[in-house]
Parts: sequence; C-alpha cells; structure tokens
Amino acid sequence: MQETIAFQVAASAGQVLGVCERTEFACAELYHYFANLFKDEREIFYIWLKSALERENRARLLTLVGKLALDDVIAGVHLDIAEAEEILAKVRASSELAKEEPPEVREALQLAMDLERTLERISVDKVVQFTESYHNWFRAIVNHDQMELLQNAYKQLGRD
Repeated sequence: MQETIAFQVAASAGQVLGVCERTEFACAELYHYFANLFKDEREIFYIWLKSALERENRARLLTLVGKLALDDVIAGVHLDIAEAEEILAKVRASSELAKEEPPEVREALQLAMDLERTLERISVDKVVQFTESYHNWFRAIVNHDQMELLQNAYKQLGRD
C-alpha cells in the first residue's frame, strides 16, 4: 500500500514537472526569438540570451527533479496539473502573439517581466516539496536574479 501511494505521488509529480519543463523551454524559445529580433542591440541581445539560457537551465533542473521523483527525493508537489497547463498555455500564447506582432524592446521586456511573475509559480522551490535531506541542496542551485536583470534593462531603456 505504501509503495502504491509513493508511486502515485511520483507519477503525479512527474506529470506536473513535465508540464513545467515544457513551459520553461517554451519561454526559453521566446527569449531566443527576442535575442534574434534584437541582435543588433548588443546589450539587449545578451540579456535575452542570458534569459533564454537561464530558462533552459531551469527546464533541465525540472527534468532532473522529475527523474528523481521515484528516489524518495520529493515529498510532495504544490501545483496541480491544470494550473501548470494554464501557465504553459499563457507562455505559448504570448510567444505566438510576439511572433505575429514583433514588439519593440521595451514591450518585449514588459512581456518578459509579466511572464517571469507568472513563471515564479512553477519554480522548483515553490512546486516541489523535497524530503528534508534534499531541500537545502536544491534550494542552493536555484537562481532567482532573472527578474532583476529584466527590470534593470527596462529601467535603463526608459532613461535613453
């Protein structure tokens, strides 16, 4: 019985983390698009590239955590599959809109800041409750400076 419950928790965690992983990769794809769109503006290009790579790293971390779900690393998940899919849909819709009507730099930064606020809900440390022995280890590898980078770029463009 205990094994069945553990397997169900791992399977549910795996599904939610899979959607979160796809969301992170979708956002990374959007940021790569912005990097290409603004490739002639060196500083902005690097901000988008760094942002895309950061999202790819978060996606890979979610992949790793999902694989560890069966190894007693995860005690629980604090996000249901419907909310995870809703966030993925928002990222995809934002991406489609940006590609249909390419934004100016400040508009793209504003969109990214809005997405970052939404994506905060799927960060590993908010979605996953790790077992006590793994909590601090995973917390140490999660980077939270992405929003600050985008906000600083947005403010800087406002002064130009």
